[in-house]
Amino acid sequence: MADLRRIALAEMEDGRIAVLLYFRTPEFVVNGVATQHHPVPVFLEPELRERAVELVRAVQKELLEARRVVGVRPDFTPPALVPSANGPMRQDVTWAAQRMRFSGNMIREISALQTLARADEYVMEIAQSAYGGAPGLVAITTLRFLFIGADSVSELPVAAIDRAEVVDPPAPGAVATLKIHAYPDVLEFIDWAPVDFARVATAVRLACEIQQVDGSIAPSRPSTADLLTEWQLLVERRRLGMVEDDAFQRQAIGIMIATAG
Repeated sequence: MADLRRIALAEMEDGRIAVLLYFRTPEFVVNGVATQHHPVPVFLEPELRERAVELVRAVQKELLEARRVVGVRPDFTPPALVPSANGPMRQDVTWAAQRMRFSGNMIREISALQTLARADEYVMEIAQSAYGGAPGLVAITTLRFLFIGADSVSELPVAAIDRAEVVDPPAPGAVATLKIHAYPDVLEFIDWAPVDFARVATAVRLACEIQQVDGSIAPSRPSTADLLTEWQLLVERRRLGMVEDDAFQRQAIGIMIATAG
């Protein structure tokens, strides 16, 4: 999806359906050939028309969603380690600990997180939990999901996470569950109350949004100025004999398609 600029549906003279894929850059290669702004057709039989329409609409919706204007977010600039009587500390970890229930139960794990957090990430939320029968601390940063246990630390890149959800205790005395979906796996963490898990799940969703939108989506199409520069360069290369007639024609048509699109 990150490389796709536009998708469209066309009907061929022989009745077949063509799903047309337009990519962001002319250098994008399909079957060993640069697309040069030309659409890449995927041919389907006429009986698949309804499914093709549904597919195109779904992809168009995803492209539109990916390009939406994101509202103002909190400042996630990673803070520096600050010396203290208890060792180096980060303000983001301290703030997250203050939002926790019973943070005193996790002093060792929180102290470990102070130095485990990387200089390029911001610690968003933390929560007491247990995984596989082992107690520990879950932490979500702008880049990673962490589980800090007594003897080990496990991590999962935010880019690998599909979604997070919290299941409330089904009955008095039962546990709440934080589910992290990372296809094909679902990681389940438990605690006696869902309050901290709800904050972590919200932070996971925000971290995923930052990764997917800010990290992968480029401008929807080349600007007119970019295409004009590309055209001028193509003409100059043709004048110098660096481009053959067929290649010149293909690239020129591709630029015109991109300009019209």
